[in-house]
Order: sequence, then structure tokens, then C-alpha cells
Amino acid sequence: MKLVKGGIAFFDSGIGGLTVLAECEKLFSKEIFYYYGDHSHAPYGNLSNRKIKKYVFRAFRLFKKLRVKAVVVACNTATAVCIESLRKKYKFPIIGAEPAVLAAAKQGGEVFVLSTRATYQSDRFQNLCKKARAKFPNTLIRTFACDGLAGAIEDNVENFENDFTEFFPKGNPTSVVLGCTHYIYIGRKIKNYYGCKIYDGNRGIALRLKTILEDNRQKNWDEQPPLRKKRAFLGFLTTFNSKKIAKGKKNKNTNECSRKMSKKALKYKEKGEKNTIFFFGKNRQKDVKIYEQMFVLG
Repeated sequence: MKLVKGGIAFFDSGIGGLTVLAECEKLFSKEIFYYYGDHSHAPYGNLSNRKIKKYVFRAFRLFKKLRVKAVVVACNTATAVCIESLRKKYKFPIIGAEPAVLAAAKQGGEVFVLSTRATYQSDRFQNLCKKARAKFPNTLIRTFACDGLAGAIEDNVENFENDFTEFFPKGNPTSVVLGCTHYIYIGRKIKNYYGCKIYDGNRGIALRLKTILEDNRQKNWDEQPPLRKKRAFLGFLTTFNSKKIAKGKKNKNTNECSRKMSKKALKYKEKGEKNTIFFFGKNRQKDVKIYEQMFVLG
């Protein structure tokens, strides 16, 4: 298996970011994606900021070796704790996951915002809610740290028929914001429990990613000398021709660094002219299985 560099990376503490990856895939074709699920340390919600930063920056060292064109931090907790530090250290675009508080608050009424403990306690999250309250003063915004919910979803990913209601705060909100990408897996249960509209930020993340990449592509094009513009197409990535889920194999055409990373990756390719995804992390087999079952085969 040849590991192709120069794609778009996604990071999450576990399976939550797969929902973001699936949303972003809808806007791209013939693209290279990398997914890193840090299952070994999931869930992040109850970890200290120091540990969260340690694990996230470890993944970003891999992304740098992959020469990524952009990274999506598809984890609300990691975004809340690390995004500013990451943007200071790395030059490539970094898109964070942020709860859709403003979108829900705009509709008025009473808004429940469900998140992990780490997100709930972060300055970034509190400032977002403060901004929403100031902009929509007639909306009642109530925030809740749903301790244990992300972990329960991670542990029961193949059996979402389980009852998660013990983690839901009581009340009758007008709308509910899912402040963790893991919660999207049980979005229907949350919607049925409260009988109201739910909001997540995945669509916004996907559109933001697409805009940033288009802007960067145009910028790079504009900065090329006039006589050399045609050469810009040489950098476009090609896709594989068949569906394949395989463990990495040594490839003579890759350097030593690429060979080492290939052994730590699984490649997934749908039929037709679609995207190729490389999965990283100790539980990458689990991520491939879940992604295919949940978002490809449906």
C-alpha cells in the first residue's frame, strides 16, 4: 500500500470525528483523507488539559509528516483546549469543531447545550455562550456537562439501542445543541427524548473547510508566475481504481518515513471515482468498520 501525502486530516478522540469526515466527504471528490482516532485515550471529556494537549500534538506531528493541506480537529473538546496553540505552531489551516450555539440561539426560546466536562469548563466554550447571550438576549441558553455520555457512546457504538437517557438533563427546551461529535450518533434519540430540533456543527465545519481550501488554491494560483501557471495542475492527487481495505505493505517507491506510516494505516476506497481514506490509530480497524456501516452502506 502506498501512502499518499498531501491530503486533508481529521482528528478525534475516537469515533466522533467520523461524523465530521462523512459530512466533509459530501463536498469533495477524488480527495485524499486521513483519519486519526485516538481511542487509546478516549474519551477526552474528563482528562486534564495537559494530557489532552499532549495527545493532540502527538497526532499533529504525524500530520506534519504527511504534509497535509489542512487539518480538521473534529473534536469539540480538543478544539476548546488546543486550537489556539495548534494554530500558533503549525502553518497549515486548522479548522476546529464548535457547537452551533449561535444558530440555535437565533431561533429563540430555551436552548440546551450538551457537552463534555472539558468543553464545558473551557474559556473558548464559555466565551461562545457569552457571545450568544449578548447577541440574542431573549434566548435562554443553558449549558450542561454530560459526564460519561461520550464514553458510553464510544463503548456501545455497535448497539445504539441502549438507553442513554440517564445522561440527558431534564427539561423541555426549544432546541438542543450537540456540543460533542460523539453525540451525533444518538442524535435521533436526543431529538425524540426532548421533542425538539437539534443542532450540530458538522455542516458548518465542512463548508468552512471547503472555503479555506478554495481560497488557498486560488491564492497559490495567483502567486504563480504567469508563464508557469499550467504547472499548478501537476500537484493534483490521483485516486485508486478499486475498493480496498488492506494493511500497509512495504513499497519501494516510498521513503523510509512513508513506509513506517503505511504500516500504521488502513486504506479505504469506495467504488467509483470517489475519495480515498487512510485510517490511523490503534483501533483503525474499528474506525473503518464503523465508517463503512454507518456512512457508506447506511
